[in-house]
Amino acid sequence: PGLAQGIKRKPQPIYRDDDSDDMASDEDAADDDRDDDYAPGAAKSARTIADSDDDDDDAMTDAVSSPPASDAGSEPPSPSPAPKRLRRGGRLAATGSTAKLPSASSEGSALINMFSGRSAMPSASSDGSALMNMFSSGALLPTSPSLARTTTALSSLSVASAKHQRAAAFAKKNEQRYAWLEDVRDAQGIRRGEPGYDPRTLLVPRSAWQQFSPFERQYWEIKSARWDTVVFFKKGKFYELYENDASIGHQEFDLKMTDRVNMRMAGVPEASFDHWVAQFLARGYKVARVDQLETKLAKDMRERASGARKGDGLVARELTAVLTPATLVDPTLLAHDLATYCLALVEAATGDNGGASFGVAFVDAATAQFHLTTIDADDADRSALETLLVQLSPREVVHVRGPGDVCAVDADGMAGLTPATWRVIKSVCAATTDFVALAARREFWDAPTARREIEQADYFNGAAWPPALQRAADSPQPLALAAVGGLLSYLRSLRLDRGLASLANFADYAPTQAASSLVLDGPALSSLDVLAVSADRGTATQQQRQAGTLFALVDHTHTPFGRRLLRRWTCYPLRDPAAIDARLDVVDYLLATPDAADALTDALAPLPDIERGLSRIHAGRCRVADFLAVLKGLDACTRMAAALQSTADATPSRPLPARIAALLAAFPSAELETALADVNSAFDAAPATAEGRLVPFAGGDAPFDEVCAQLAEIDAWLDAHLAQMRTQLKCPGAVYRHMGKEPYQLEVPAATRVPSSFLRLSATKAVARYWSPELRDTVQRRAEALETRSLVLDGFQTRLYARFDRHYALAMRAVNVVAKLDCLLSLARASAAMGAPSCRPTILHEPGVGYVEFRELRHPCVAPTAASGFVANDVVLGSRTANENAASAILLTGPNMGGKSTLLRQLCCAVVLAQLGCHVPARTAVLRPVDRLFTRIGARDSLVAGRSTFMVEMAETSAILRHATPASLVVLDELGRGTSTHDGEA
Repeated sequence: PGLAQGIKRKPQPIYRDDDSDDMASDEDAADDDRDDDYAPGAAKSARTIADSDDDDDDAMTDAVSSPPASDAGSEPPSPSPAPKRLRRGGRLAATGSTAKLPSASSEGSALINMFSGRSAMPSASSDGSALMNMFSSGALLPTSPSLARTTTALSSLSVASAKHQRAAAFAKKNEQRYAWLEDVRDAQGIRRGEPGYDPRTLLVPRSAWQQFSPFERQYWEIKSARWDTVVFFKKGKFYELYENDASIGHQEFDLKMTDRVNMRMAGVPEASFDHWVAQFLARGYKVARVDQLETKLAKDMRERASGARKGDGLVARELTAVLTPATLVDPTLLAHDLATYCLALVEAATGDNGGASFGVAFVDAATAQFHLTTIDADDADRSALETLLVQLSPREVVHVRGPGDVCAVDADGMAGLTPATWRVIKSVCAATTDFVALAARREFWDAPTARREIEQADYFNGAAWPPALQRAADSPQPLALAAVGGLLSYLRSLRLDRGLASLANFADYAPTQAASSLVLDGPALSSLDVLAVSADRGTATQQQRQAGTLFALVDHTHTPFGRRLLRRWTCYPLRDPAAIDARLDVVDYLLATPDAADALTDALAPLPDIERGLSRIHAGRCRVADFLAVLKGLDACTRMAAALQSTADATPSRPLPARIAALLAAFPSAELETALADVNSAFDAAPATAEGRLVPFAGGDAPFDEVCAQLAEIDAWLDAHLAQMRTQLKCPGAVYRHMGKEPYQLEVPAATRVPSSFLRLSATKAVARYWSPELRDTVQRRAEALETRSLVLDGFQTRLYARFDRHYALAMRAVNVVAKLDCLLSLARASAAMGAPSCRPTILHEPGVGYVEFRELRHPCVAPTAASGFVANDVVLGSRTANENAASAILLTGPNMGGKSTLLRQLCCAVVLAQLGCHVPARTAVLRPVDRLFTRIGARDSLVAGRSTFMVEMAETSAILRHATPASLVVLDELGRGTSTHDGEA
């Protein structure tokens, strides 16, 4: 008594991913199931749980269904007369004629007669809906194989027809709903193509806001402020694109487009998000990422705790990032190891000679390193600005939107850039550089606004401003602070300002460090192909532009942060003779002790990009795998430093060079070991490595211990309940089965009699699966406990990152030491690969005029690729001692293609290599350090800048005459006129 076969019925859904407003605005959207997070009771919307394991979204659910067998004396439940519905493919018509279906014994003859004209057929205009009503009216269907096949064919016909009807209905429904998108205007109401149009914003009419569903409102509030950005909207385990963005995805990448929640939609799985972001960025699009801040289950728990009615609100979502080519921070999206700069620039006029002053601020978002500088009284040719742009090669340039009419009263730089400045920018920057125009003061903050915004944002948590930033703020002409304001404003729009600025990595930048280094200005860097091949400037990739450069020649680094440091070294070769010899001593030591060089190589090669990882940890957006890699990398650095010191102690006859000894002394071994031990003791490494979750040790985190105790109690109850059911149902083989989002289903043989209160969830011919009322409630509690556990672990991860971030300065000290060791090893590898003959340059320490002497000198980049051998040259310039009065100039003549320009370039490259601390490709080399290298090489015009070949030559020569000293090396090629085969005259 009291036992009956479990009644098949649909449970009240415990968890459903879609927002309630989605289903209110589009009934078919209720079928979507976009969240694979564990949660029980996640019954598919708009379908009855069937007695099979089939879960095909496109199948017609329960269109053919027999009542379950019942016990003797009990009546089977009556089938519902209401017509069933199709998932995704549309609905069955609710009206139309119906006919009594033949019995199974007729073997399909009656149905065949219907199709052969002996019975009334539905008209073609009904699109099969009336015929399908005959099958869904509640009558028993035939069971013969032929009729089953006929039924399947009719179902397919109805699905296709219903999809067609649905598409037509969607088009009609939304013909006026989004008509305003046919006349796109910005937030100020300015149409596309009209003066002043802002492509970043979109005007949404008030009438449209009134028609939007809550989800549409949530979407358009974000999208209307980022109309020029492709917005990926997180829904469950998918990132979805809507309307115009969906069309872009469909046209560019053939993403399947459909209609949902009144809008066109295309989507990509969460797991492939990084891949698709990279694809969109490569096509020149900006990408915004809108994430769910909670799961649907967490939303329900939040609403229940706050007393709100369940289903009233939306899943909380937030714009978490806007990705642009110059501000990428995710390691999976970064294409190379070198820094990618986003630069902000303001200009103010100075005097009447066409000169200008500039405020410049730029950031490498991947490392959160800011630099700022003020260029005072640059000349009319913008020489200092050109040098800076060549050194940085910025990927994005942020500037003030304006007419460009900078006059003397525009001292704050808020009037835009002059045409002369634009010509330099366009001629120097690559064709792939993006330019971002911001409205003066409102979007591009001036100095007073920047000061106020920085103080209000409290980026430095009440601490003093970084010294470099404070000096910019205290400057009488705070152009650099205005540039910082424009940069921070732009980063704020990308949701990056706090994560980057709060590290307080602000430093001064000098385009030409004249006091301590060999000055290489913009023309020298370009004509000598130091950083990039000037002929490939434009659409060539960074790797293509670096091939054949001086930097590529010396770049044998093993770590990403070492490579970035070596590029800075290449821009600023040394000038102090003692510092140059100290580097050369390290190079000679590593060449003489290959075992030490190989051991250093083995230690450096596996290191990750620790510098970028530290920045991500500070921002709290670091993957667990990357966090573990940073910890292991720092530990490896500690062991490497100890091994180097041990090697030196074991071989007193071969002491370490002073430069390496000083670096090892600066390495914070003891402090770093203590910091790593403190962090490693806080979490269990096993689940962190295997599952990608940071889990505290038992007793290490009170909230985690509490939820674990709750889960243990629930699991114990589940075990006891299973034992009880085995006894009560007299079924020793009863087990729990986890079926998708409905775990802990009690599986028993199909013939087992269970209480009528049991809820049947799924079944096969052999078994049936149930939830008892108590089991259902407990599974719900377990799902909520797991959700709480996930939230607790997220909080623990955030706290652990903050705990490690306290040691940021300490870790960066270690990284800087390792980067310098990597650069020194790279110079040694480059010296070994220089070919024969090569030598260590002799650096003269005695003060005096400039002197260079090279015997059998070859071009370091051209000689290895010369097909028929390279002709070496001897070059001697200047006086070695004060008593000599040797020639300080050479007049070089010769026919075309005779190698004149090559000789000039190889001399300059040899000087750069020598002062960089590298061996040079010559038999012997002697020089007194050069303070500045000037080049006027090759006939080139600058049509973009409006300057002829002759004008370019005269401008560069004028700069040489103004700035050259007796210690400068000047190279002039084809000044005023070219040479020919017959008259080799300069």
